[in-house]
Amino acid sequence: MASLLNEIPRESLQNLLSSVRVYAPPHISAPAPLLSSLSRGNVIEVQGPASSGKTHLLYHFVLLCIAPSRQMSIDFGGNGLAAVIYDTDASFDVARLHQLLLARLSLFLPHNIEMARRLTEESLHRLHVFRPTSLLQLATSLLHLPSYHRVSIPEHEIGLIAVDSLSSFYWTDRFIAEQMRNVPHREPEPSSVNPLQHVLTALGRLRLSHAPFIILTNWGLNLASQSSGPVTFYKQHLHSFPVYSENLDASALPSSITDDLPPTPMPLPLTHHVTLLPVSIPPFAPEISLGDAIQQEVGYRRSMVQKGEITGLVRTTGRHEITRLTLCITPENVHIRHS
Repeated sequence: MASLLNEIPRESLQNLLSSVRVYAPPHISAPAPLLSSLSRGNVIEVQGPASSGKTHLLYHFVLLCIAPSRQMSIDFGGNGLAAVIYDTDASFDVARLHQLLLARLSLFLPHNIEMARRLTEESLHRLHVFRPTSLLQLATSLLHLPSYHRVSIPEHEIGLIAVDSLSSFYWTDRFIAEQMRNVPHREPEPSSVNPLQHVLTALGRLRLSHAPFIILTNWGLNLASQSSGPVTFYKQHLHSFPVYSENLDASALPSSITDDLPPTPMPLPLTHHVTLLPVSIPPFAPEISLGDAIQQEVGYRRSMVQKGEITGLVRTTGRHEITRLTLCITPENVHIRHS
């Protein structure tokens, strides 16, 4: 695997994310076009195994969104926009985000820590975290997000919407779908069997009406075959989930933003797909129990994420090449290692 990765062009995360800062002001008449670089309306899927760094990569996106852009003639590198997080895994740690954001802003204000603290608190007011307990609850919350925006945060444009993770209710919903299919003399509606479709429809509507940057984290459960390329990726286990294709151009947003949206499900094309590579773990002792092995594996992966480097493979819709990014994580910072 290491030799194969060396053949993949390396792209720093900073270069990949530098074009995030292209959000137009609120009440724009036309959204920016969807480019191969990250811009408003883009949809990115982050896939990887447990404790592979998905949430920490999300922290970096959120920091870019909510951090101030420019104050006191200092460019803080943020967008100053609102970020809406749907934390279905209960893994999004606001205290950790606060730590990372304060460390980031303190680098710009080394002699004024009080100002850095104040800006950190102001930035966190632009963060909104919801914790739905089902896909249908998630879909309902997404459908009502425009109303929440108008009533609760009218002063801030929504720059980012993230679901961490879409896989949280996979087994529960799969069980319910199987039960419904087994009900005699009843033909279940596809939308009721697959609640994920409601979520994708709601996200599609928000993509058209608000043009946020959308991030969807997803579990990597089963490795895909290597027959299609030199690098192994994960199979998509979520039914009706948008699929990355190197031969498909991302659908552009319409020329104007309107509330007059049709009731049919909106398309949600992926513009980028990031696969976070699994962390290698040492062999288990022969006498270890299954429970201890699982606990040891999760703990080892988590410790590696906290102190090490995360490697991701980036695929962009409409492009054949695969690029590599490296995210370096320390207790005080999530920083970029430039190539």
